[in-house]
Amino acid sequence: MTPALLGNLGVTLTLAFSLLGLVLALLAYLQGDARFLKGARRLVLLAFLAALAAFLALEWALLTHDFSLEYVARNHSLNDPLWVTLVTPWAALEGSLLLWGLLQTLYTWMASRRLPDPWRASLILSVLFSIQAFFFAVMATVASPFQTLPNPPADGVGPNPLLQNHWMMAVHPVLMYLGFVGFSVPFAHAVAAMATRRYQTWVEETQWWTLIAWGFLTAGKVAGMWWSYEVLGWGGYWAWDPVENASFLPWLLATAFLHTAYVQRTRGALKLWNFALVTLAFSATLFATFLTRSGVIMSVHAFAEGPVGLVFLFGFLAFFLLGMFLLYRVGQEVQDPVVFRLFSREGALLLGAFFFLGWTLVVLLGTLYPLLVEAVSGAKVSVGAPFFNQVSIPIAIGILLLMGIGPLLPWRRTRPEVFRNLAILLGVLAVGTLMGFLRGYTPGTSLAVGLFAYNLAAILLLVGEEIRGRLRGGLSPWGFWGNRRRVGSLMAHLGVALMAVSIAFSQTYRVEQERTLYRGQAWEVGTVTLRFEGVRALDEGRRFAVEALLPTDRFGEVRPRLHFYPQMNAPLPSPHVVYTLKDDYYFVLMDFDRERGEWASLRVILTPLVLWIWVGGGLMALGTLYILWPASRRQEAKGVSPA
Repeated sequence: MTPALLGNLGVTLTLAFSLLGLVLALLAYLQGDARFLKGARRLVLLAFLAALAAFLALEWALLTHDFSLEYVARNHSLNDPLWVTLVTPWAALEGSLLLWGLLQTLYTWMASRRLPDPWRASLILSVLFSIQAFFFAVMATVASPFQTLPNPPADGVGPNPLLQNHWMMAVHPVLMYLGFVGFSVPFAHAVAAMATRRYQTWVEETQWWTLIAWGFLTAGKVAGMWWSYEVLGWGGYWAWDPVENASFLPWLLATAFLHTAYVQRTRGALKLWNFALVTLAFSATLFATFLTRSGVIMSVHAFAEGPVGLVFLFGFLAFFLLGMFLLYRVGQEVQDPVVFRLFSREGALLLGAFFFLGWTLVVLLGTLYPLLVEAVSGAKVSVGAPFFNQVSIPIAIGILLLMGIGPLLPWRRTRPEVFRNLAILLGVLAVGTLMGFLRGYTPGTSLAVGLFAYNLAAILLLVGEEIRGRLRGGLSPWGFWGNRRRVGSLMAHLGVALMAVSIAFSQTYRVEQERTLYRGQAWEVGTVTLRFEGVRALDEGRRFAVEALLPTDRFGEVRPRLHFYPQMNAPLPSPHVVYTLKDDYYFVLMDFDRERGEWASLRVILTPLVLWIWVGGGLMALGTLYILWPASRRQEAKGVSPA
């Protein structure tokens, strides 16, 4: 047995089990025979085990330096450290598809353990089997990670240096894939519900699965921002890159669904909306995959152009058109009789959905516009960050305003205390903004301060109302923490507000300076003074590193680096970042005296509050985890109301 043989066998068996499972699941639906459904469910675990065997075969090939595999020869070298070797499966196209396929079989197995009635169960499995059959068919034909070479080299070239320059690359792609793949389960639930005309009962399970995918995608995007900040050497974390935008689309759509699903669960309205949002969110994940792997865009995230681009385009269109057909039928059969009042919970949630959809449309158009212009006229144009910032800021302000007042609004009709709460919040917003002005902040940053205070006040009002309600009912106020859905959503909202104000400060008050220093020369930047003491060269096997020695009066010695990889013509910067509660100090070595090490060109970037962006992202992830904790199911069963 060789890794290639085991890998190909695993891919082939997974494809065979998926196709057979698809046939059995469809027969179960068409014949109404539970025996077919039972058989399909048994194949779920077999498909997962076969996919796991294929993935382990690739790890086996990497750990044993089996350069007879083309993937290993292209993306691995004898000098790679162990952690880089272990994460190399998702360093390039074929391996990342294998990871995607493995996670797809894992999600299918998890979903098979929580299936609803047999009619929907058979269709849910049909959709999930179809998706995983699609991915493994791609690997079995045009993008095999187990393609062998007739004349294997003695050593490979190693993975892309950008992917081995920071440990975050071991985490970020996996989180992103867990998020992307996770949206297949809500899509399967939605298709099954639309096909069987179960328009109401599907939403609770789907909301639960969407929250899982959304939580992973949120964590993945924040991890990606952090990686970009610490690795690329430009001192930023978000560039409106086309691939960043493409992964932002399903996040926006899923966020809208997570909120409008409450309206359907509580008032039975927005059925068509919710079907559409789930369908579009899943379609957006395939669209993002097409953009990343088709070669139609240039991005640090994109894989090289390959034959899978066209395949993914057809896959995207097939699943998208299936969803659109079913949505058309739902639209003919479902009416929303509920009247939406502006000052009601459902009114705020619907308005929020409009904001998220508008944001999605803007980001999509801005991302596709250069491609459309080039396809029509051949001209190359670009849509940069100023456009996205200009249209995104008003939308984000609207969302932040709704995020504060929305949870305080009652369902159906307005009560007098709503206007009291609204007055309090608007007062806090005005005071916070005024305080920003008095401290000399820009109008935009002052408004961000006001919106943060506004949302913090809203959370305190909600907690106060909850505790008072429990005390009036003779219950312990600490029992509030047992309402995981409410507490988790408040944590996520606090994380969003914290990220918003941190982004406002970091974008407005970033200071960047560059200077060439000679040995022994000092430089005062902001509140820190550094001195250049020379450079040090290090041979680290897989790369050659040069670091500047910069003792400071605040942080000890900082050592920004340049990394030289054999497979790259230009060096990669490895900044030294010092985080503080107020400012980040970002030291970059740009160039140095290559003969005597007597001088070095340095860039220092001072950016306020960046640390709190990561804290905010962590709060969003923790809030999601808190909601998903199994105890929340038991709480709901006892009648605890959702947020």
